Amino acid sequence: MLIKTHNFTDLQLSRFRELQRTSFEILEDVASGLKGGETEKEVTRLLVKHYRAAGADSFFHLPVALFGERTALPGEWTVNDFFPKQKKLEPGDSVILDAAPLFSGFLVDTSFSFCFGQNTHHKALMKHLEQYRESVPAAINRGESFKQIADNVQATMIENNYEPVHTKHPGEVLGHRAIKTPNLPFQLRIQGFDAISLTWFKIKNNIAMKGLGRRSPLWNGLKSSDHLAHDGLWLIEPHAGKGTVGAKWEEILVIEQGKARWLDENPPHVRQWSLIDAGKCYNPCSLAE
Repeated sequence: MLIKTHNFTDLQLSRFRELQRTSFEILEDVASGLKGGETEKEVTRLLVKHYRAAGADSFFHLPVALFGERTALPGEWTVNDFFPKQKKLEPGDSVILDAAPLFSGFLVDTSFSFCFGQNTHHKALMKHLEQYRESVPAAINRGESFKQIADNVQATMIENNYEPVHTKHPGEVLGHRAIKTPNLPFQLRIQGFDAISLTWFKIKNNIAMKGLGRRSPLWNGLKSSDHLAHDGLWLIEPHAGKGTVGAKWEEILVIEQGKARWLDENPPHVRQWSLIDAGKCYNPCSLAE
């Protein structure tokens, strides 16, 4: 299928960085405009409109908007539960906006979490998630396996009385590949997902799950991730929840010759953590100032 997963040129890495920033900017812009009373469906439609205007020609998955207790993925969560509902945004709600656009085959996937108003539990959860931005690449650089890292993130969340709800994501992923797909003049979709990238992910993961290879595009605590880091771009998305509050972040990690670094040093969640440390508001409007 001519899917590119590693050995990206400097120019291609620069393009991934530019598009990741564009995606975060759209999430922040839409978040900044929320007044309360909007439904998840209305917000996801607005996100699609903004991404299309920015040049996105497809989506690995359609934009996601989760409000309130849905940010914590309660109960027996399924893929269908990620699709937007008629739930309205209310003061004090946790919010997660997530989008995975493709721009001429460049797949980026970003998440932006905040609280619509004040919620001390959300602030504490956001601060808890900060540690994984340091510990995950550090563990790769020490030579730990993908499975070890995923297991350690899960254990740390549980030790701190949080539920590691990224294990309820499709594939139970702590992370997954960022890829470059062929730039075709048409797009095929399967239930809201880009058909080419989704099919590639499924085939590659099924082969790895059967023990026929060690190249799963998914990073989780399963046997198929019991290997050292594979070079390429990985979208890391630790997601924790407790009660009615959930939060996550997601951005591109670069792994080259077994060593890890972040593609960008100043995504929104890093700026949010700095504001929290300074005792300031960390909502979308504060980030824009």
